[in-house]
Amino acid sequence: MGAPPVGDLYLDEPWVSIRWDQSHKYVHTEWKGFARSDEFRTALMTALDAIRDKHAIAYLSDTRKVKVVVPKDQNWANEVWVPYVAAAGLKRFALVKAESGLGKLNVEDVISLVDNRGLLMRGFESELEAKIWLAEATGTESA
Repeated sequence: MGAPPVGDLYLDEPWVSIRWDQSHKYVHTEWKGFARSDEFRTALMTALDAIRDKHAIAYLSDTRKVKVVVPKDQNWANEVWVPYVAAAGLKRFALVKAESGLGKLNVEDVISLVDNRGLLMRGFESELEAKIWLAEATGTESA
């Protein structure tokens, strides 16, 4: 979907950045702010492309700057996207949550919607905690 990646950078837009982290062996999505529904879904499908391209078993999504994810997009992510990434071989999905606010609640809702399907999803208060947990799956150093 979309243009091919430039090196390990799959997408860099004002609302999101998606890249392959070669040293830690995971796909890393950093949400920079609000994304419209089409932007949100395109970003997740681009992340799926990266997961498939790199045969990734781990995924880090930094959602600290997410303001809101509308319910229809939360449901789409759970019902459509999660089965795709699980089928692609993803095993661990770490979400770094905001400290407070609606974005934090939205992310916690997303975590509660995922009914595993062979995919472990956890929320973390810091990126370091998330990296440590992902390193257990990838066999890499967390720092």
